Amino acid sequence: MATFQRVRIEADKEKFPVLLSNGNLVEEGECMDEAGVKKGRKFAVWHDPYPKPSYLFALVAGDLGSLTSTYTTMSGRIVSLRFYSEHANVSKLHYAVESLQRAMKWDEDTFGLEYDLDLFHVVAVESFNMGAMENKSLNVFNISCVLADPVTSTDANYQRVEGIIGHEYFHNWTGNRVTCRDWFQLTLKEGLTVFRDQQFSGQVNNSTAVKRIQDVLVVRGRQFQEDAGPMTHPIRPESYVAMDNFYTATVYRKGAEIIRMYDTILTSEGFRKGMDLYFKRHDGCAVTCDDFLAAMADANGVDLSQFARWYSTSGTPTVSYSSTFDAVKGVFRLTLSQSSRSEEPLFIPVSVGLLDKETGEEVVPTKILELKEGTQIFEFPGLRGDVVPSILRNFSAPVKLVPLAGVDEYELAFLASRDTDGFNRWDSAQRLYTCAILKVMNKEDCDETINPVLETFGRTLKDTTISDDSIRAYTLTLPGESTLAESVTVIDPPAIHSARKQVKIEIARKFKDEITLCYQKLTAAIEADGTEFKVDGTSVGRRRLRNVCLGYLCSIAETPDEQRAAAALATNHFQSATGMTDKLAAFNHLVSMCGEGESAREAAIHKFYDDAAGDPLVLDKWFASQASAELPDVLDRVKKLVSHPDFSLEKPNRCRSVILSFTMNEAAFHDASGKGYEFLGDILEKLDKVNPKVAARTTASSLIGWKRYNEDRAVMMKAQLERLKGDVSCEQ
Repeated sequence: MATFQRVRIEADKEKFPVLLSNGNLVEEGECMDEAGVKKGRKFAVWHDPYPKPSYLFALVAGDLGSLTSTYTTMSGRIVSLRFYSEHANVSKLHYAVESLQRAMKWDEDTFGLEYDLDLFHVVAVESFNMGAMENKSLNVFNISCVLADPVTSTDANYQRVEGIIGHEYFHNWTGNRVTCRDWFQLTLKEGLTVFRDQQFSGQVNNSTAVKRIQDVLVVRGRQFQEDAGPMTHPIRPESYVAMDNFYTATVYRKGAEIIRMYDTILTSEGFRKGMDLYFKRHDGCAVTCDDFLAAMADANGVDLSQFARWYSTSGTPTVSYSSTFDAVKGVFRLTLSQSSRSEEPLFIPVSVGLLDKETGEEVVPTKILELKEGTQIFEFPGLRGDVVPSILRNFSAPVKLVPLAGVDEYELAFLASRDTDGFNRWDSAQRLYTCAILKVMNKEDCDETINPVLETFGRTLKDTTISDDSIRAYTLTLPGESTLAESVTVIDPPAIHSARKQVKIEIARKFKDEITLCYQKLTAAIEADGTEFKVDGTSVGRRRLRNVCLGYLCSIAETPDEQRAAAALATNHFQSATGMTDKLAAFNHLVSMCGEGESAREAAIHKFYDDAAGDPLVLDKWFASQASAELPDVLDRVKKLVSHPDFSLEKPNRCRSVILSFTMNEAAFHDASGKGYEFLGDILEKLDKVNPKVAARTTASSLIGWKRYNEDRAVMMKAQLERLKGDVSCEQ
């Protein structure tokens, strides 16, 4: 680590009026020659008093617009906040500024961490490979993580801006002031900072359960997939070919789950004590994951040596369970067993609550069970009747939970309807839906499963005790195809897609009237709320639930009359939308319409493009939606998209909007013909010459898991990898 005492930048003042670097601005002005004549150049001198590793050094020179604000710290210092981007983007920077101010206040309130310089700058540009980078006091962002307004941004975009702004700011202490000794410790700063940004987003929006659901969806959909593939690695890897390979869902997302387990085991108060000691010991130092664990252990007087095994264990552990109830003694016994790639047992916190089997009343509130052995039995005495266990509440550990006696659909339906824990209520519904979808896929008799599925859906739709529309929306939503894929040994994407669609249609037909009524009530509530756009929890929840209803209603489109009705509903939703959230939700359904809905589809495609008026982030959505369409000729359409005048391999966001979106359209990409793989190989050969980083990441996420597919698909996927391996960057 080094202190950059003085950084002087000189440039043509017309071409580069903005000259930025780390730290505080010491001096700026026009350059003069020896005779005192202006040279048409300007200079700026910067000083950063804090030592940092070289990867945090940054320099920006350009012609950029800006938005300025301030923040008064808890000690009374006034910090100048300035956001820079292309001039046309300045009007969309306001929400990012507000997000930064909220993040600064939250870090002070939660961890007592105050910003340490007089200036904080954010620079956002379109052609930036990553999401953002936490360079000290000069964060560099991709515009997709900074710009937001109601016309161009969805609720998810707003949430992403807030989360990533917070993430990069939080790095000022967890990553910059205290940094990593070496790259093997990357999860020390990234896992910890992801956890911090997750807590921030959930708490400032009063939606911790909703945020937890969103984060677990990513862990199960992406990180578990990584754990099951050839790229599996512990959060602290032992070797690497290229440093870029460390920026994985495991290092970031699983790393955050390991940090969360500290908070679960030690409580939030104990975690804060550990953080205080960590900064006291290591401020200004480059340290290791072991140093963090030691601070947590020493601050709380506990032995965490067994917990340290998480850092070196790859793969997803499994926790299996069984239970008995002694009616005579009133004792419930829960047996937990663990299995993992660790040679010795892990320290797994398992959060459990018990609900009365007859009334649904919570008779034992949430308790943290410390699973430290291969198998342990936990007793709950003093019960008056049998109970249903609610296990792994709030996803207290990144594990797979397996009932030894097999899945009990009616027990899942009970939890999905009555669990007092919002996360587990959602999770039980997801597990129940998964059972039904997999039975349909495997052509098993699913009558006994579909009935509790329908009962759960209907009760959730009508339950007046659910006050958060986002929780209701997520609980009504079927698990995604990538999540379902983690429940099978051999992945068959078209079969998963077909089975999921079949279950969705059956639910939609059964509850068509109720879903329609819910949609109409939400529409009326939104209209009554006025035209002012809001991103508070209530407004976001209404839009989310209404769009879930729209999805179910649009799935009923088998007959010509149904196709016309679905097209009319989606078109009206599209045309009456007052913001991008509703507009894009409708557009995503319209692009997949065929038969009698074809004309509505084409009209919406033209309208969305015209409305974009060249805005790059809106055009990214236009491309992505079409690449994700459920149409038999979607690959041909994708090939036309990459020939579109607005498509360019030189723009990372545009590449991802088409190429990655198509590879995530799993049934189409994994079509038995192998043409999806051939297309990807063709486009990656070209992309690798322009942007090898994006090419490599696309390869890894799309083809690297070939062993999990049937032999025919595996051979074709591997063939494309063999084709690309001659290129060093793609191989890495």
